[in-house]
Amino acid sequence: MNNTQPDLTSLSYLENLEPAKSKGKKVDASILAEAPQYHIDLDGLESLSSEVIQSATPLPEAANQPQSVIEEGDDTLSIDNIMLPLPELIEKFFRRSSHPVVMVSDDKIVYANTSFLKLVDADSEERVYNTNFLQYVSNEYWTAVAEGIGDILTNNKSMIVGMKRPHGKIRKISYDAIYIPDDKTFSFILIGESLRPKTSIVSGLYDEDTGLPNYYLMEDRLQVVITNSSNNGISFGKNIVALLCINLDNFDNFARLGNTEVIFKRIISRISMVLNKTYTFARGLQPQHFWIMIPEISDYDALATECERIKGLFDDPITDNFTDYRLITSIGVSMYPEPATSAKKLIEHADLAVKKAIKDGGNRIVYFGY
Repeated sequence: MNNTQPDLTSLSYLENLEPAKSKGKKVDASILAEAPQYHIDLDGLESLSSEVIQSATPLPEAANQPQSVIEEGDDTLSIDNIMLPLPELIEKFFRRSSHPVVMVSDDKIVYANTSFLKLVDADSEERVYNTNFLQYVSNEYWTAVAEGIGDILTNNKSMIVGMKRPHGKIRKISYDAIYIPDDKTFSFILIGESLRPKTSIVSGLYDEDTGLPNYYLMEDRLQVVITNSSNNGISFGKNIVALLCINLDNFDNFARLGNTEVIFKRIISRISMVLNKTYTFARGLQPQHFWIMIPEISDYDALATECERIKGLFDDPITDNFTDYRLITSIGVSMYPEPATSAKKLIEHADLAVKKAIKDGGNRIVYFGY
């Protein structure tokens, strides 16, 4: 069947096409004929097998390339498809550290190492995880933490925080902080270092919480005084050595509030300023106990007057700018050379006397043997 329309797909039609024109310039339709002078082997190109072409590996698309990313708002790091939970990563670095380390997210603890657990007297991670960090901070440091955390995160500073300890004791910790970028929570890591009074580090004879002589230093001084008194032949009615054991009867109330540190500071400041410089004011083995040794006093009446004055110093309310705290104290008093005949007996008698004062209702002075 004849067709008057040209066969647009035939080679003969394509070969007979006239060269196209562009802006008056003739375009050479036989440019391939010049290929040999450019050392182009057209026959070689045409002979490339489809097998060779198929063996070529195309460049992968950028979207399919693995990427190393750190995503904000997640607690994991994705590094070439390796997922590392951040608390677990911190644990690898700090689990054996002597520095207390804690990770806080929106005020809640999400990680704590062994040193931090010991610091706050927690026997397991479950005891502290998802609890408020301020729960373990002494009340008087709450404002400092709230106002200072931003400063230490942005200005590379340290912050001293009083951490609650058993029996109402406070341990001061200097914390450095690391901010964790996260657009969903406010998170940071605190790395602490314990601060201890220099005196306790050097000699071991001073209480680390108050800086006062500890029980053992008081005991040593008492023995020296009794030895000197024995050598000088002191008898009752002339010069007396007295020992006061002072119990804070309502100590547990302050311990529950977490403000024993401010109470102790006020007590120590007040009493140290007015006590005779020859007295020894010491911290007891129990957190609610203090001791005062009076190395020399003239007679029983003078001792009774002095004991009443000392009790008044303890009983006066303690103020922390917001609240007045009333202290209730019981005092046991022992004397040498009668009825106690040695330093050991002085301590035993004072301890028995204060126990009797507490048993009788507290808030009183009991003199052993009277």
